[in-house]
Amino acid sequence: MKPQLRRRFLIWLVLFLPLVLITTTSAWLAYTELYALKLQPAISAQTALIDRLSSRIHRELGYLGQLTRMLRSSIALEEALAGDRPPNKRLLARHFTRFSDTSGLIAQVRWLDQYGQEQVRVNLTPNGAQRTPESELQNKSSRYYFRDALKLAPGELYFSPLDLNIEHGVLVMPLEPTLRTAMRTSRASGLHAGVLVINFSLSGLFNELRALQTKNQRLELVNQDGYWLLHPDPAREWGHVLGQDRLTLAHTAPRIWQQVQQQASRRGVLSENRIWSHSRIEPLQSEDRHWHLILSGNANQLAGIRYQILMPTLAVSALVLLIGGAFLWRVARGEESRLTLLQELKAEQEELRQTNRQLSESLERQQRLQDELVETRKLSSLGMMVAGVAHELNTPTGGTLVTVTSMEESLHQLEDSIAQGQLTQGEMQDYLKHAEEGLQLAHHNLQRTADLVRSFKRLAVDRSLDEPVNFSLQTCADDLANSLRPQLKKCPVKLDITLPECQLFSHPGILSQVLQNLIENALQHGFDTDTPGRIELRGRLLEGTELEIQVEDNGRGIEAERLNTLFDPFVTSGRSEGHTGLGLHLVHQWITQVLQGGISIHSTPGRGTCFTLRLPLDIRGRQTSP
Repeated sequence: MKPQLRRRFLIWLVLFLPLVLITTTSAWLAYTELYALKLQPAISAQTALIDRLSSRIHRELGYLGQLTRMLRSSIALEEALAGDRPPNKRLLARHFTRFSDTSGLIAQVRWLDQYGQEQVRVNLTPNGAQRTPESELQNKSSRYYFRDALKLAPGELYFSPLDLNIEHGVLVMPLEPTLRTAMRTSRASGLHAGVLVINFSLSGLFNELRALQTKNQRLELVNQDGYWLLHPDPAREWGHVLGQDRLTLAHTAPRIWQQVQQQASRRGVLSENRIWSHSRIEPLQSEDRHWHLILSGNANQLAGIRYQILMPTLAVSALVLLIGGAFLWRVARGEESRLTLLQELKAEQEELRQTNRQLSESLERQQRLQDELVETRKLSSLGMMVAGVAHELNTPTGGTLVTVTSMEESLHQLEDSIAQGQLTQGEMQDYLKHAEEGLQLAHHNLQRTADLVRSFKRLAVDRSLDEPVNFSLQTCADDLANSLRPQLKKCPVKLDITLPECQLFSHPGILSQVLQNLIENALQHGFDTDTPGRIELRGRLLEGTELEIQVEDNGRGIEAERLNTLFDPFVTSGRSEGHTGLGLHLVHQWITQVLQGGISIHSTPGRGTCFTLRLPLDIRGRQTSP
């Protein structure tokens, strides 16, 4: 392709892409609007049906509640269960028999005493109402509806979950969808204590709902846990009763179940290539028990609507792109000069990238140099610590050597006296006294030596650890004080330590290094030579989860204009004395990045400086590697 033609094509492509975007967006908006218009009749029909069914079921539930309240407040029931005489079971059975004729939904009416034993039960059979013989009455104390009903307040109505009828521990066949209502009879009302229970058979209602199932419409009823009570495939129903835990809407269609749980009622939801509508059925608004009525359309219905709209939309979009593309090709001929500008811009961008690479390399070199300086400072600190410990060990080990030498001379004198036969009791007692005093002195010096070695060992081990550990703040401070004692002896500055007894889960080596840097910084920059002074290391617990540590001196202080840059790298007032200016920068990095805390500074020229550290007692969950 010729360069000129290639440039024109590139320009045309740049102009054509926005047209494609605009045309595509417009086509999508038109498609969406037409799709919504086509969906509206189907959604309206589905909404009308589910509203009608929901109202019907709520009316049925209200009717069942009215029947139960009517029976509970009947004069015949109160007379049969009067608390001043034994229950009149015959009268109660006759009343139950007459009452059962008031509704074709009643399947069973019974009264259970306070222990769950059926006292009177009337069953509705094809041959009419029949009283159950007393030998066949059952104890229902273990059934959930009896236990729940005992918790009712006087006059309160109870609706059971919708399940299947069970007699003598066996499901009644064919399956009977059953809803139970219950009300208490109590001594407070002048009646014998017990529970009035009515079983309503909803087989007729379920059959009516099944009749609404069509090829283009699915009707489902699920309980509050997502188990199907009604489904186009009867094999999926009653999973919670039949022990089929996977027969739930949550398992089969989790997105639909999530929407059903989030909102009590929705209409015209598009999901899984269907139109969905659902409504919550609540027997009593004060209870959590409820069911969900769900309507969904045919899976092919949405695909057909999309196809009807998509083809005309694609044809119009293609025509617009064809005409617009031809027009833009003519415009591109006058825009070829832009290519030169783009090439110049590309050259400038390449130059900028090279500059960025050079800056990145310089930054890496600076970082490596800074890391080397950090290691050098650590080694310098360790060397000073070793020298200090060696100086401290000189005194107890020298004393021990003198004591042992003296005891050795006394032993030789004792041996000479024994050899010459001139050993007296007084000489023996003097030797024993001298030996005892020498051993005590040697033991004291050796114990001091061991304490110094252990302190140095802990300090060295802590500073070599990368992982956080549990440690005592007081022990960490004591070890640091032991390592700094030789430096403090050379100057008239006193170090006072007042720290609380507490355990930390952190980096003891890093904390020790931070405190050492701050104390040495005060010694080197806060006081003139031979000037007396005081450095305080103190701390306190904050709300039980944080620790505040302050390192304060009464030295010369720091000028206010230097405080904002004090933690920057390579900032120092002692560069002529060999200082690198990394000490306080490293302190800030270690505290904020490793110890997960914060540091602030307050200083008054001529009165001293105070560094305040706020550290968590436990860095687990927010730690970073040192």
